[in-house]
This record gives sequence, C-alpha cells and structure tokens, in this order.
Amino acid sequence: MAVTASEIANVLAREVHEGVLGVGAMLPSERDLCARFGVGRTAIREAIGLLESMRLIEHRKGYRPRVVYPTLSQLLASISEASGLFFRGTEGSAHLEQARLFLEVSMARYAAEWATPAQIGKMVAAIEKADIAVEDLSRFRDADVEFHRALAEVPGNPIFVALHDAFVDRLMRARPAPRDIPSHNRRSNDEHRGVVQAIIARDPEAAVSILTKHLTRNYAVYVNHVLAPSMAGTKPAEA
Repeated sequence: MAVTASEIANVLAREVHEGVLGVGAMLPSERDLCARFGVGRTAIREAIGLLESMRLIEHRKGYRPRVVYPTLSQLLASISEASGLFFRGTEGSAHLEQARLFLEVSMARYAAEWATPAQIGKMVAAIEKADIAVEDLSRFRDADVEFHRALAEVPGNPIFVALHDAFVDRLMRARPAPRDIPSHNRRSNDEHRGVVQAIIARDPEAAVSILTKHLTRNYAVYVNHVLAPSMAGTKPAEA
C-alpha cells in the first residue's frame, strides 16, 4: 500500500521535532524523498504543503524548502485560521467574547498585583496613541489592540500572548464600526485609563470591575449593531 502525503509529512515533522532535521537545514531534494518513500513527486509536493501549513518549513520559489521552528503565536495562528468557520457569525463570536472575558479579567487582577513600572508604561503608551487617533478607527484599533496585548504580556506567559495574537486581535479588528466613532473611542480609551489607574493603585477589584464593564459594553455595541436591521423603526442604544 502506497505511503500517503500525510504519512510522509508526519515522518518529516517528527524528524524536525527530534532534531534530525535542524532549524535552517534544507529538506532533501524531491528526487531523494521520492526514492526514500517510494512515491511520485505529487505526493512529495503535497507533503511539503502540509509541512508548510504546520509552520515547520519555509518554501520560497526557486529554493529548496528550509526547516524553521514555529513560535507558539504562529502555531496558534494556524489553529485560528483553521477554526475560522467555527467562530464565524454571532454565536461563534459570543464564544470568543466569553473566553476573552475570562482570560483578560484574570490578567487584570494579576496585573494589579504584579505589573512592573515598565509594563504599566507600555499600557500608558498605548492609551496615548489611542488619544491621538480617536477619530481614525483603523489607527485607534491598532492602539486598542496594543493596550490589550500589553495586558496579556504582564504574567510573562507566552500562551496568553499567543492566544491574544491568534484570537483577540482578530476579534477586535473584525467588529463593525460604531455609529459615533469618536464618542465610542473616547469612552473606550477612558476605560483603558481606568484599568491602568486601578493597576497603579494595586486595586485588583477595581481593575476587574472596570475591565469587565469595558469588555461587556463593547460586546453589547456589536450585538446592537447585529440586531439593528431587524429592529424596525427603532434606534438601538449603545450599552
């Protein structure tokens, strides 16, 4: 029975993880791989495509594939891409919003106890960037994402940062624009400021309360936007 492309990819992936194929090394030539596995070039090319999707190789046109080792953020990004259909739509977004609330509230509590002056300074810098960009939705969202990423960095756990990069970043940027962009952005950034003030005061309960209100309100704005077309003749209020 012929070896499948998936089986070939799994063998090569194992060799990468075990160090047989080191980072920076080139894969054997297609001819050598064909001879090794007893398959044609099509199966080898499919296997190489699978290794690319695993972020285990870099394949540039005109060059042999080269082994790389993915970061946690890259691995979770590939999972995020694959789970796009699951999280599509209002229900999927609600699942992500709930997961985000659980995660960020815990990080806010931790930050109020342990954030360093440098970490707090990074949050303040993001707030200052957002203040300048309240009328520019794209630039404001860049600063907004930067603030929440700075919060995710405080525990020093790469899993939290990778989860932010893979899911929260995308979630925040995919939201529809609010009706009154400057007003919404100012209120959002004021809440960021409140979270930082609570962190500086080493007040975990206040940090949690303000961040919970912030995330819940922003999600309510999104839900109201979704409901608006079916609310005949009414104007949905932003929470």
